[in-house]
Amino acid sequence: MRVLIAGLGEHKDFGLKSLQSAGHFVGIIDLPQRIPVDLCDWWRAGEWYSVDGLVAAAGSAGFTWDAVLCWDELAVDVVREAAIKLGVPGPRMPAGHFRDKGTMHARLREAGLPTPQLGVVRTLQECEKLARGRFPVVVKPADYGGSGGVRIVAEPEDLGDAFDAAVAVSAGGRVVVDRYVRGPEYSVESVTWAPGDTQVAAVTEKHLTRPPYCAELGHVVPATLSDADREALTAATVAVLDALGMEAGVSHAEFRLTDQGPVLMEVAGRPAGGQIPRLVELATGWNLNVAELAAVTGARTTPAVPAARCAAIRCFVGDGRTPFTHPVTLATASAPPLAGTLRELRYFADEGTVQRAPRGLGDRLGYAIVAGDRVEVGAALASLDEDAEVYRGD
Repeated sequence: MRVLIAGLGEHKDFGLKSLQSAGHFVGIIDLPQRIPVDLCDWWRAGEWYSVDGLVAAAGSAGFTWDAVLCWDELAVDVVREAAIKLGVPGPRMPAGHFRDKGTMHARLREAGLPTPQLGVVRTLQECEKLARGRFPVVVKPADYGGSGGVRIVAEPEDLGDAFDAAVAVSAGGRVVVDRYVRGPEYSVESVTWAPGDTQVAAVTEKHLTRPPYCAELGHVVPATLSDADREALTAATVAVLDALGMEAGVSHAEFRLTDQGPVLMEVAGRPAGGQIPRLVELATGWNLNVAELAAVTGARTTPAVPAARCAAIRCFVGDGRTPFTHPVTLATASAPPLAGTLRELRYFADEGTVQRAPRGLGDRLGYAIVAGDRVEVGAALASLDEDAEVYRGD
């Protein structure tokens, strides 16, 4: 099958290799610096932010594509429209429901589902009015991705800076104000085969930095949960996807688990970032990238035998003061607990780099993926963290 990824994003090698290993011809349209030309069969440096630009670039291949997918949050709606114009199968979901946080939470309210959203604003004055008497609040752009422009605001005097940061990255100039929800954070990775037919592949435990940015430091699959909490997150995910009209594709839903049950932060109609698909495959046998292609083309897949009982990623970040040192060295990689668990290691920064405390994906200095049983994975993460605190949102 000829599969076009229009809007790849960064660090998506696992997805590309998964499709190629399944026997598919893989093409990419994206910015030239983001295309791993050695991992695809065809590529064009082109626009993923214009329907007509995408259609023209896809048509330049000289053959017909069998499916069009998108792994970049900012391009999801554009690619969906381009696939329709090309007459090619792609993820099916209503326009805006999985990209615009205002539209998303309005639909949830209409369906009677819990939402933290207080409103959507265009001016600082409107933002101040919504936030008054409700601190702490979360301020975020209505139509961005990757945690960019998101900030928890505890005091009124900090609201202006948070609003400016959010509106600066919002394509539509709209900012969302949410009440701050306390509780550990999880994501739920799902496949929707057809309208009303959603299958949960995994629940992911999220590790964060402390407020105000709560940047993601890592993930663990499967999350440590009681059966009741896992069932509650599964049911909440299915209810959210049904309310938003998901028809076919893969989704990544982020929840806070409160005393009253799961509360959705947001949901994306694409595979998760942060190497979560790699963790899901290691720990559950589900390949979300292959499952997404099957769903949009009217087929189904089943999970393979998992390679491990548990898998996790730890992202390396700076603190704005300390020169960066590589956590995995020759000595530590050659001895337990990393010797038996380390599956992938990448650094994006040289030792000695002084990097600001993380505010989003662009501040990551590298990552390590580990897999094994839960005790082995816990020991590996502890060695990578070197006793540093991991925040869970509670």
